[in-house]
Formats: sequence, structure tokens, C-alpha cells
Amino acid sequence: MNTLMKAIVLSISTALVAAPAMAAPQNNQNHQPQVEHNQKAPAQHQVQKDKMPAKPQAQQHKKSVKPAHDWRAGQKVPSQYRGNSYKVDHSKYKKLSKPGKNQQWIKVNGDYVLTNIISHSIIKIIAG
Repeated sequence: MNTLMKAIVLSISTALVAAPAMAAPQNNQNHQPQVEHNQKAPAQHQVQKDKMPAKPQAQQHKKSVKPAHDWRAGQKVPSQYRGNSYKVDHSKYKKLSKPGKNQQWIKVNGDYVLTNIISHSIIKIIAG
């Protein structure tokens, strides 16, 4: 009986020690499925990949810019505010004067900024 108990205890303890080793993750570097090089990705997948805009991490943690407080006449407008999406038609707003030659109004966070489109310098700022 004593030998039988020793055999049962030994087999149970061996099973308990071996179980975590069997369940441990393998350090195999080939986690991605094998794909033949002559196969091409579906066109739809490629189009969706191209439509996704890349966002630099620096832009995700940007503080809010208030041109009326942060910017001054004579300074250059940062490049991210030079696109057509910031451009404003002066005729739709009473407080904006007609821009001169090589000038345009842009709207940044509620403020209106008159800029020189050649040098990108700030001419005038009107708080919104």
C-alpha cells in the first residue's frame, strides 16, 4: 500500500510540474502566416490601406492654438495652417477687410488671420 501511495503522489506531482511547461508560450519568431511572394493583395484591401491617413504622434498631443494670444504680426504661420481647409472668404464676414495682393484670410480655432501667401507671415489677427 505504501508503494502504491508513493507512485500516485509522484505521478500527480510530475503532472503538476509538467503542465505549466506544456502551456508556456513558445518563443517562435514566425507568428505571421506564410504568404507566397507571387500572390498579390486584393485591390480593395490596397485601396483601403491607401485611404487611411497617417497621423504622426506629435500631432496627437498638440495643445490648442489661439492665434489672438499665441501669434503676433510679423511671425510666420506654421505650415499645418497653410492649407485650403483654413482659407476663408472675406466677403462672408463683415469684420474681415478685403485682402490685398498676395494676401488671404485663414481661420484658426475661431480667430481670423490675414497672411501673406508668399512669405507666410502674419499681417493682422482678429479674435473670433
